[in-house]
Amino acid sequence: MPKPAASLNLNELNSPRIHRLHGYWQHQRDKRGGQLPRRGDIAPDQIRDLLPNIMIVDVERDPMRFRYRLVGTRVVEYNGVEFTGRYLGEIGWPEEQDLIDSYAFVANSRQPFFGLLAWELVTGAVGRCEFARLPLSEDGEAVTQILAMEDYDFPQLDATPSGVGTTR
Repeated sequence: MPKPAASLNLNELNSPRIHRLHGYWQHQRDKRGGQLPRRGDIAPDQIRDLLPNIMIVDVERDPMRFRYRLVGTRVVEYNGVEFTGRYLGEIGWPEEQDLIDSYAFVANSRQPFFGLLAWELVTGAVGRCEFARLPLSEDGEAVTQILAMEDYDFPQLDATPSGVGTTR
């Protein structure tokens, strides 16, 4: 995983997948009268084409920890490691604290978090990943899980780098 380059507003993201997932999440929230949706409100058959990019992250408290309950196949492919069932902070990525901080923001604020990750590829091109973290709650109040998505954009091998400093 690259280091987060920027947190963004939803309207600054280009990913149609993230916009679609957020719209679906918001619809589920609206159906619950504005309360956070439960995991059971998320029907995989309604977002089947998004599943390869989706993660479900468990939120544990005292101490606060984040466990990857489900990791989509495209996320595993692009990260080069299967991390289903593992905790953030135990995987070994150098930027895990940045990831923990973004999940903690969602868990504590009960608000979605959107952003952009960018890094230099070994070819000199720039890899991009827009991401979303959407809170889920079993009681409509405390965040118990986070519905996350990563949408990747890898340029052609002959693309010109745009000056991103993080090397993957």
